[in-house]
Amino acid sequence: MKILLAHNLDRRLKNYLTEYESTTSQEKGWTDVLNGELLTLAEENEFDVLLTADSNIKSQQNLSNRKIAILVLRAFNNRLTTHAEMIGDIHKVLAKIQPGEIVEILHKDLTEKSK
Repeated sequence: MKILLAHNLDRRLKNYLTEYESTTSQEKGWTDVLNGELLTLAEENEFDVLLTADSNIKSQQNLSNRKIAILVLRAFNNRLTTHAEMIGDIHKVLAKIQPGEIVEILHKDLTEKSK
């Protein structure tokens, strides 16, 4: 599985995804590319999943004809330590996610506050 980490995530998060082929948008030179174009570039480069912290992407993108899936990390900040706490859930979703899906993972502190 090929994973593209969006520029809004710490690039070191890919160190927690070593069983996958992961690349950052910075490494690809796509830092300033907007979401729709980023999805197209990712598909053209055969990425399976876009990993992002952009919670608005759900309302901005229609994935019905896309070959890529989107995994959104929702947390109270975008720090590596915060997202690293979510790595177990990230792996669970990556094992099941399908092309054209958008899946959100909430950090435990967000889910506890909503109870």
